Amino acid sequence: MASKVLKVKLWDAEDGKKWKRSVQDIEGEVLCVSQFTLLASVKKGNKPDFHKSALPKEARELYDSFIGGVRTLYQAERVKDGIFGAMMDVALVNDGPVTIDIDSDPPPMENVSGLPEGELEGEFFKGHLSKTFDVPVRTAYELPASLLE
Repeated sequence: MASKVLKVKLWDAEDGKKWKRSVQDIEGEVLCVSQFTLLASVKKGNKPDFHKSALPKEARELYDSFIGGVRTLYQAERVKDGIFGAMMDVALVNDGPVTIDIDSDPPPMENVSGLPEGELEGEFFKGHLSKTFDVPVRTAYELPASLLE
C-alpha cells in the first residue's frame, strides 16, 4: 500500500499531459492522516456502523506500519502525519474533482477486458468483437498472448 501511494501517477507532466507523475517524481510531501482506520457503513439506516473498524490497538499497528513503510520507501523528512486517535483539524486545498480509492485487498475481477472468450493460437489470442449499431458489425482482432498473462 505504501509503495502504491508513492508511485500512483496523480500529477500532470510539465508538458501538460495528465496523470504522468507521482509524488516521488515531483518531490512532493505526503500527509498521512490516521482517519483511514475508521470504517463506517450506513447501509442500514442513517447511523454510522463501525462494526468493521479495526480495534484501536490493531488500527494503531496498521497505521504505524503504513507510515513507516512510506517513510522507508521515500524521503522520511517529506512524510508528515498527525497524532493517532487525536481530534485534528486538517486544512487542505483539493485539486480537482477526483477521488481515488486504493484498496489493499480488492475483490477479484473476472473478464476485466469485457472481451468475449476466444482461443489461443500459437502466440496470438484470436476472437471477435461485436458492436451494436443499427446493423450488427463484427470486427476480428488478434492480440499477442503475452498481453494476456
